[in-house]
Amino acid sequence: MEDRDYKFMKLALDLAKERKGLTHPNPTVGAVIEKNGEILGVGVHKKAGCPHAEREAIKDALKRGKDISGSTIYVTLEPCCHYGRTPPCTDAIIDNRIKRVVVATLDPNPLVAGKGINILKEKGIEVKVGVLEREAKKLNEDFFVYIKEKRPFINLKSAETLDGKIATRTGHSKWITGGEARKYAHILRKYASAVMIGVNTAIKDNPELTVRYIETEKQPLRVLIDKYLLTPLNYKIFNDKAKTIVFTSEKANKEKLNLLDKKKNIKVVILHLEKN
Repeated sequence: MEDRDYKFMKLALDLAKERKGLTHPNPTVGAVIEKNGEILGVGVHKKAGCPHAEREAIKDALKRGKDISGSTIYVTLEPCCHYGRTPPCTDAIIDNRIKRVVVATLDPNPLVAGKGINILKEKGIEVKVGVLEREAKKLNEDFFVYIKEKRPFINLKSAETLDGKIATRTGHSKWITGGEARKYAHILRKYASAVMIGVNTAIKDNPELTVRYIETEKQPLRVLIDKYLLTPLNYKIFNDKAKTIVFTSEKANKEKLNLLDKKKNIKVVILHLEKN
């Protein structure tokens, strides 16, 4: 049973990985329904507001004409037990007479946090928790940080030479990373809700901050910190390939402010400057 549990949970995790970065603010979750070694249905949570992975797996199995009563469902995160934008997954599991639930990790959301497990157990359903738990938590580390610490999960991206330099002696920007590292940076962008830079990076590098080199269904929000609006308006960060938020101040160039306000994909936030 242990080997089987790891096998099918690994499949559920692989399914969830395909949607990483596309489900915010929700976690990415995968589910597999199995009986007697046969996969009856699979599902993933596609994006916020769509059915959860458990319901997608049940729907997939029923569409195939499979009898899922007495089956086992493997899910990478504890089934929800409350009404949000979608109904509780615990209800779907109970109503379809699934007899065993294998969960990778508990949901840190206080609305769930073990309650889903308890509801299933009260209905006589066997529940096992902790199969590939570390991998499941790693997959949704941004969600866990957001729920537990009430802050964003932040990746800091920096390219340095072996002697710790990030630019030439004159301050000019040069490629430091190779192709593999650049591709990984775009994977991180795909997973992120937003990519933020300061005015110096914007001016020196003129980055577009979009996901390229790999396929994606969405672009991250671009965030620019520019106190005086020094970034030229013809730079890539202001193009229409993604949305941009500019944080600036009341000291910003007024003409530039007016021009940016006319762009549909750009939002300007003016912050008050503290003295000193």
